[in-house]
Amino acid sequence: MIQQLTRTPDLCGSTGNLATHLVSSATKFTEKQALVFSGGATTYGELLERTNTVALQLEALGIGKGDRVALLFPNHPEFVSCFFAVVGIGGVVVPVNPLLRAEEIEHILCDSGAKALILHGSCLAEAQTAINGTSSLSHLIVASALPGNLNGVLPSRVNLHHLTEERRCGLDVVPKADSDAEDLALIVYTSGTTGKPKGALLTHGNIASVMPLPLLSDCNADHNDRWLAMLPLCHIYGLGVIVYSTIALGATVAILEKFDPALALSTIEKEKITLVPAVPSMYQFMLMEMAAKPYDLSSVRICFSGAAALSTDLLEQVGRAFGAPVVEGYALSETSCGATINPLHSRKAGTVGKALNGLDIAIYDECGSILPIGPEHVGEIAIKGPNIMRGYHNQPEATADVLRDGWFFTGDLGFCDHDGYISIVGRKKELIIRGGQNIYPREVEDVIARMTGVREVAVIGIPDSYMGERVKAIVVPIPGRGGDVNEEAVKDFCSRHLAPYKVPRLVEFRDESLPRNSTGKVLKRLLS
Repeated sequence: MIQQLTRTPDLCGSTGNLATHLVSSATKFTEKQALVFSGGATTYGELLERTNTVALQLEALGIGKGDRVALLFPNHPEFVSCFFAVVGIGGVVVPVNPLLRAEEIEHILCDSGAKALILHGSCLAEAQTAINGTSSLSHLIVASALPGNLNGVLPSRVNLHHLTEERRCGLDVVPKADSDAEDLALIVYTSGTTGKPKGALLTHGNIASVMPLPLLSDCNADHNDRWLAMLPLCHIYGLGVIVYSTIALGATVAILEKFDPALALSTIEKEKITLVPAVPSMYQFMLMEMAAKPYDLSSVRICFSGAAALSTDLLEQVGRAFGAPVVEGYALSETSCGATINPLHSRKAGTVGKALNGLDIAIYDECGSILPIGPEHVGEIAIKGPNIMRGYHNQPEATADVLRDGWFFTGDLGFCDHDGYISIVGRKKELIIRGGQNIYPREVEDVIARMTGVREVAVIGIPDSYMGERVKAIVVPIPGRGGDVNEEAVKDFCSRHLAPYKVPRLVEFRDESLPRNSTGKVLKRLLS
């Protein structure tokens, strides 16, 4: 029987501008810590005051509803105030990863049509080169002291400003009265695993429809929680969970400028962190640090994991080490950081959980029909609901390819079980076809990851003149513990757990970590 997941009631009902949630929290928790950073703290009252001050400065520069404003920051409290200031006056935030090079920044600025770029002084060098190739940019706004003089001269059309350090009380700038849930709030650029990154168009309503209540209600998250922000805030995971949801809840967020396992663990200990959102690779590095030095992690209630596959073995290790349950979720930029979550009290290992409240999920075959439930019916995962992006900016063909009849086709392959839990077996575009047989890389990766001495693994397909493709595994051993991990051992282990055609024919070993983007996803396009 064809099975489609039934939509559960929408618990959010959020409408209007995202900045209303900051105003609400600042009204209720004026003197409470909102952000903790580098030894200092910002209260909710101060955060709203700072947001209004930034908003007023932007309006004085002629920036208003619909204007694109790029934010280029490492993790920093000013990113949060700038985010709410821009969306609060009706502008559109274009978050930019601070690890990007000039050519990549230039693409985002040009494609989005950014009118202004607000950046941290440490990001100036690459940005200045990128600005020379843009045509829409009118304002460069520096949010901190410059590390030195500008290298060269900005184009005459670009005006240089410094974000005001004034504190103006009693302002009532955000949110604008004419803001609407259907207005564009974000253009989030995908990680670009194929070709140039594409900008996903997300509205205020898209984000509010899945954040924060449907994601967090089962975990009883509220204003008493203390979150750790080590995820990049420029990414939808960091934006949705840290920048928006925690502020909407009135919780406290401890921000790390960048991920460092020792600093992360010491911050958890010092700040009594209760909720830890991360990606699997972060947990792996923290486990290695914990093996060398003990930390008091007794305050942690829940560890969240997303953005990349979390093996059952790693899930169990993290749960034991942190003394807290690990909740895995699944989402994409195009779904506003919301799709599924493994319910806290009914988690099912090996799956990414059930659809979030208010969403439909179905599994489609290549002919466009919904597949029955069961592991034997693997197809493309499609999602439908108020969280789905409008489309890709300036990409009508790419939009039409993934948005069909209200469904967003994710490009991820998986199946649904009888209880409504989704299992992901790989990416449609990463599918390996060997002699007519389909092989899902994640299935092979999960097996090899169970071997003692393996730290990281990625499986790819390489061309073969006889079979079409061969399976290749790239393995990174754990330093000092990988002596027994060799090509013969990998093949033998896989032979014991996989059908013969799935066993890697080639195994490559590397001493360095696999290339990853800022959210921990392995960049397989860089492997061969």
